Amino acid sequence: MNTREHMQNPLPNPLPDAMPLRDALRGLRHAVRRGGETLLDVMPVDQLPRPAAELAGMVLREVGDFAKGVNEVASGIARFALGANESPHGLPAQPLKLRDGAEDAFAQGVYAALRLVLRRLNAPSVYISETAARLAYLGLTDDQRRGSDAAVAAALSLALAQAKVMRGASAQDAAHVPGNSLEHTAIFAVMLWMQSNRSEADDEAALGSATGLAVAVATEADAAFVAQDSSRLAALYAEFAAHV
Repeated sequence: MNTREHMQNPLPNPLPDAMPLRDALRGLRHAVRRGGETLLDVMPVDQLPRPAAELAGMVLREVGDFAKGVNEVASGIARFALGANESPHGLPAQPLKLRDGAEDAFAQGVYAALRLVLRRLNAPSVYISETAARLAYLGLTDDQRRGSDAAVAAALSLALAQAKVMRGASAQDAAHVPGNSLEHTAIFAVMLWMQSNRSEADDEAALGSATGLAVAVATEADAAFVAQDSSRLAALYAEFAAHV
């Protein structure tokens, strides 16, 4: 490449995937807020493609001890780098209409919605992984994608739980939900909300309603998650989605 071509194309092509970087920064922020606990416990390094997983793992191990003494600095960096991705506004209207290339929008919507749900459940510091949400979306089979909204929501719910889209919940966090089923209840609330017939202006109000319903059926939903019972979850979604 000559000098002129290099000046015209200063950035690599294609650009690096920003989602794992956001997850890594969020993992750092989560760790420093929790007193410097191991980043590898929350950052889904095992779900990244090689060699990204090897590089991320090496970096996070080096950063782990450093994180203990840099709470203010690390949190400031995370806020600066994450920017608009922390915003709860502009969530996708109907992300259950699965289509190729929609995995990033789904992951961002799940992240933003889970943040709001966890705030309502008094567990705002739980770590949420966009990367895990994207992998859950991509992991659905063709048969699962062709199901009803309730069936797709159930398949996605189990995939999100299996991918560990939420990590690092403490016993105190879990105690805010019946049966200590915080993760399953939060996922259920978000997927219930995604099936609701709502306007963009009503997004947050609908999410609050979905959270209340999820808490009300937390024990039953948790049992379906634990049993990996997609049919039971789909039945719960079909019963309650219209009430959001």
